Amino acid sequence: MESREEKLKQLLDDLKDRNLGTYMTAFDARYSNYPVFYPEPTPFMTISMWRYEDIKKLLFKLREVIDPSMTDRVNIHLENSGIKKLAPEFPAPATPTMHAGVQIIGPKDRPPAHRHLTNGLRVGLEFPPEGGYTTVNGIRIRMEKGDVALTPAFTWHDHGNLGNDYTFWYDADDAPMTFWLGVEWYETLKDTEGKLIQDVKGYESDIEVKYSYNYLPLSEPRQEVNPVWYYPYKKTREALIKMSEKNDFGSAIELINPQNGGSALPTISLQYYLVKPGAETRPVRKTESIIMFPLEGEATFIIGDNEREYKLKQYDFITLPPWTKYKIYNEGKEPAIIFKQSDAPIYKKLEKYREKIY
Repeated sequence: MESREEKLKQLLDDLKDRNLGTYMTAFDARYSNYPVFYPEPTPFMTISMWRYEDIKKLLFKLREVIDPSMTDRVNIHLENSGIKKLAPEFPAPATPTMHAGVQIIGPKDRPPAHRHLTNGLRVGLEFPPEGGYTTVNGIRIRMEKGDVALTPAFTWHDHGNLGNDYTFWYDADDAPMTFWLGVEWYETLKDTEGKLIQDVKGYESDIEVKYSYNYLPLSEPRQEVNPVWYYPYKKTREALIKMSEKNDFGSAIELINPQNGGSALPTISLQYYLVKPGAETRPVRKTESIIMFPLEGEATFIIGDNEREYKLKQYDFITLPPWTKYKIYNEGKEPAIIFKQSDAPIYKKLEKYREKIY
């Protein structure tokens, strides 16, 4: 005679075969590998780290077998093992909501202009002396190390390299979230206007003149997206250094949309941290998934109550799941400047944001 447990298992298997379930299979840890309810957040995303040197070597190998004419871009993106375990076919998840990677751009690369519903951004890493560029809705933005260029939802963008050597930049967006929602729109300029590349109507200096002194031009209509598509690192770095003179650990700033004072992108927060030599940040945990990397210096990420340490050199990447307790320590002799990208705006808009500072 079958026991109750055997009958239950058989019935649960039958439900699964019919694409059905019951409370126990979703919320009870005895019957689910990913139960929803826990005493505190327990993300399926895991802590991950990647070395920039390894990624760069692989990018050169990739260029040998992928011609730029075959694809929009040649890049290597970060994939989180915890997410891939849950959803093996999930495309390019650095976090459940964000894609991130490093792109290589050759001297003659001219990928076609396109736009999509996904919000995107780029951070400069390595350039020839002449720099590189990203053109957003006709505004050509010359990029150098640390500069941020935004490609907000449904803005046309293309890019290129102004020098005779390879360019590398960090490329990120909220494509995984858009993928989960099933609402992406993607189109090329050639399909709508018959051109591969945008006409240049202005330059990054036009953005700086309008917005870099806390001005909001009244002569232009308010835009749905953030009109500041360029945040120069030279000014960000200067602000961080000056602010750090009056703080023990260093300083931190967030890039904002001047129209509403909110995050630079509606789904992504972009921040910079300066941690002085020998200093450390206060331990914190927040409901946000995070991607971070040092732009200058080195940084040690200390997880939990000194449980694990991750030592990052320049451009090395780390991703942290929501509610991970961490602090950043600088054991070097020079200030560490760290770029942080997070999906905190999503949690805040959904009223699911929490934080705890120790």
